[in-house]
Amino acid sequence: MATLHLISGLPCSGKTTYATSLRADLDAALFSLDRWLITAFGRYEIASVGHEEHTRRVLACRELIWSSASELLQRSVDVILDDGFFLRHHRARHVSLAAAVGAKARIHYINTPASIIQKRLDVRNATLPPFNFYIDLATLVGFGSLFEIPTSEEGADVVVVTDAGNRRISIQ
Repeated sequence: MATLHLISGLPCSGKTTYATSLRADLDAALFSLDRWLITAFGRYEIASVGHEEHTRRVLACRELIWSSASELLQRSVDVILDDGFFLRHHRARHVSLAAAVGAKARIHYINTPASIIQKRLDVRNATLPPFNFYIDLATLVGFGSLFEIPTSEEGADVVVVTDAGNRRISIQ
């Protein structure tokens, strides 16, 4: 049975690095939300377009990604969504979507201390890679206040990935 892997965590927590490694381990298809957003809309500052518009863009890209991801899952290919999935109801929706196409879901929560995230964000903002957004401290704090830590009550196994060596700890 194919598995949908939802990568959940704050910006600069290590989601993309982890997702890329997971893709190699599983020989899975990887969809990175930021790559889709920047390809479709160009690089922009989230604060400059506003929260509503950014959310509209995120949801539109998620729909486009899902149309391909669901087809792969139906063909028994594991899929990784490097997205962030800050909100519980967004994760739960994808867990339900996976079940509807006969796949299981697993949530990978990248649990990185705020102090490490801030240091990484400063470095990333100074040398902005092609498929990353500039995120100021106020935006990061806003994201932190929105983020809901995944739990096993969301209908999927949760894997907590700590920053120390990306050690995986399963929560059942």
